[in-house]
Amino acid sequence: MKGGPYILWDWNGTLLDDSSACVGALNRMLAGRGIPPIDLDRYRRDFSFPARGFYERIGMRLELEDWDALAKEYHDAYLAEPAALAADAAAALRLVRELGCGQSIISALRQDHLDNATVRYGVREYFDVVRGTDNLDGASKLERAQELVRELAAKGVRNLVLIGDSLHDKEVADAIGARAVLYSGGSHAEERLAPFAPVSASLVGCVRLAVPGAGR
Repeated sequence: MKGGPYILWDWNGTLLDDSSACVGALNRMLAGRGIPPIDLDRYRRDFSFPARGFYERIGMRLELEDWDALAKEYHDAYLAEPAALAADAAAALRLVRELGCGQSIISALRQDHLDNATVRYGVREYFDVVRGTDNLDGASKLERAQELVRELAAKGVRNLVLIGDSLHDKEVADAIGARAVLYSGGSHAEERLAPFAPVSASLVGCVRLAVPGAGR
């Protein structure tokens, strides 16, 4: 679609349906520390970026932990949990391509994990750029998003829409001058997202909200 928006996708919780995997990994860690488990509803109600605050709210005493070791423990546990592409992720990516809009990924996931995942799930071909971070910290992806926006702007791309599943995605979108469309099937429940941006329970629905004239 000539003149249409350029789509910036979040990965975890958006294109990748991994909220249950996140809960499973966290519960392994909590069990090892004698802390009660959480369920998916609690996760979707309370999870936030940066992850440190969330860890404290579910009972972890971070003053007793080495954060880098904790982050590695989480990612090792997470990688042992099953995850899959969101049910309509492939359809949404195809729709963006059919509409003639460019698309890239901006993620807080470490770059090597992100590269491996997009190849493993068979979607790398859809993206101009796959941009992750250089750590497992679970912190903001804003700095990397700003880098990507500068690169895109140098190519004349300025009409951006960020599709993600969290309030942090809305924060990043605001900071980089992009519109946000939020997906309610990931890490944040719809009632957390709806006051701040257009929301859809499907990724195809998110694309239709993001791209004028894409239909309903």
